[in-house]
Amino acid sequence: MPTRSAGSLDSPGSWPSASWRTWVRRSLTGADRRLGPPTSHPSRPPHHTHPPFTRCHCPCHPIQPPPSPHAIVMTQVRTRFAPSPTGRLHVGNLRVAVFNHLFTRRHGGRFILRVEDTDVERNVEGSLEGIMEDLRWAGLDWDEGPGVEEGGRGPYRQSERGRLYREAAHRLEAEGRAYRCFCPDEGAERERDGAAEIGCPGGCRFLPATERTGRLEAGEPSVLRFATPDEVVSFRDEVRGVIAMSAKDLGDFIILRADGRPTYNFAVVVDDVGMEITHVIRGAGHLSNTPKQVLLFDALGVDRPIFAHLPTVLGPDRKKLSKRRGAPGVADFRAQGVPADAVVNYLSLLGWSPGDDREILTRDELVEAMDLGRIGASNTIFDPEKLRWVSSQHLAAMPLDEVARVVEPYLDRTRFPLRDEQIAPALDAIRTRLEALGEVNEHLAILFPTDEVLQGARDELRHDPGAPSVLLAVREALAAVDPWEADALAAAVRAAGKEVGARGKALFHPVRLALTGDRQGPDLGKVMAGLGRKRVLMLLDESAGWVNSQP
Repeated sequence: MPTRSAGSLDSPGSWPSASWRTWVRRSLTGADRRLGPPTSHPSRPPHHTHPPFTRCHCPCHPIQPPPSPHAIVMTQVRTRFAPSPTGRLHVGNLRVAVFNHLFTRRHGGRFILRVEDTDVERNVEGSLEGIMEDLRWAGLDWDEGPGVEEGGRGPYRQSERGRLYREAAHRLEAEGRAYRCFCPDEGAERERDGAAEIGCPGGCRFLPATERTGRLEAGEPSVLRFATPDEVVSFRDEVRGVIAMSAKDLGDFIILRADGRPTYNFAVVVDDVGMEITHVIRGAGHLSNTPKQVLLFDALGVDRPIFAHLPTVLGPDRKKLSKRRGAPGVADFRAQGVPADAVVNYLSLLGWSPGDDREILTRDELVEAMDLGRIGASNTIFDPEKLRWVSSQHLAAMPLDEVARVVEPYLDRTRFPLRDEQIAPALDAIRTRLEALGEVNEHLAILFPTDEVLQGARDELRHDPGAPSVLLAVREALAAVDPWEADALAAAVRAAGKEVGARGKALFHPVRLALTGDRQGPDLGKVMAGLGRKRVLMLLDESAGWVNSQP
């Protein structure tokens, strides 16, 4: 791919060259080719030529969408996740980051973190740091962005890119593609969707140059509007196909406010050009912004990125998931102890399928399977219960020593004074019941009941005539087990039962009541391994002694 250093937005006063605009792409077979020969119009004055799939600035034809990237791919994929530091990172935004990250890693590209922080009034102190911490926790590392500046296409905070926005805007103004508007009500016209006519309410687009210059020299406040062409704007979305609309319906939207700040759509386009973004993967809520952005890409003379708008995520109440409606934050999952890989796995399935019936996938499997062609357009439901099930499957598949390591911050050592070597066996007994690491103390309570619970179980054993012989036989068999491991312990219990003629409930209920105070529970062999030799033998002795001492 041609380098962009000579024509970068980061170079003052310069813009992408023609060689950059006609990006070299590779076919799926790996052969280099350009998009096609330039399009010429020798019969329509003025005679001119322009690169294929870029905007022709004469009225000879409408904009054509680029070919599908399923047939051609960029030399290097570059995606971006662009949060605003206005609060915590919620599950909907994290899902967008997940899709971008997986797709980028699938193609060996670069994932950029860009901060859209120009809305100073809404920015929350500490929000950016929290967002970055959440992304790191989720394993969504970025190749360029805050703290990783070697990409050379920064700054990566919009608040530090004001010069670049002004240069781009002034270039459009100089080329007649933007104009000064002196209409007083900027607030009502700031984004002005659904306009019915070209221009602005005050007709500023058609002011004589002398009048416009005079008003500017007099210091009259003005905004800069994009001169929307009277044509059909069409673009291809990799999820929804080709979308077309009349550009006239967009009106002449503002690109620079009176104080010099860029509007959202303009800043995004300038940033995407400067950071060489090849794929824009984002939520369906941005579909309405795309026609404006497409017009701006074309006006700036650069190829459009490939667009893919993810389906909308709804909450369990079938309403759009949003921060205002209490969408769960990433910090909530962290506090609950849901593994990061489980969160990424579940979020990737909201609107996408790996192409088979798998629901539990490792990070590497997700990267390998990620394909924009398998994203659906229909709304999808965020189901907290399904997330917890996915979490339980990841915990069950995790190596036991890894579970013991990651559960440590959640473990109540005061309530459960386990030695380090006891933690893994105890977890092995309960982890099939865990849906999140934060539940560990609740389930460990099954192994370590209170004295009151144990005493109630012993009273219950008094009414079982076979309990004394079972407890004594099991105690004797277990005392001989070495090493103290679940399978050997379970075998010893069965052998003791055979010796006294007890099996099934007659064998296992007395043992469980003596050890945990409950007739049911996790695998008995794992329970005994988790409790340890000393505690198991002590509990059996105490229960048998109590039962035998009662009349």
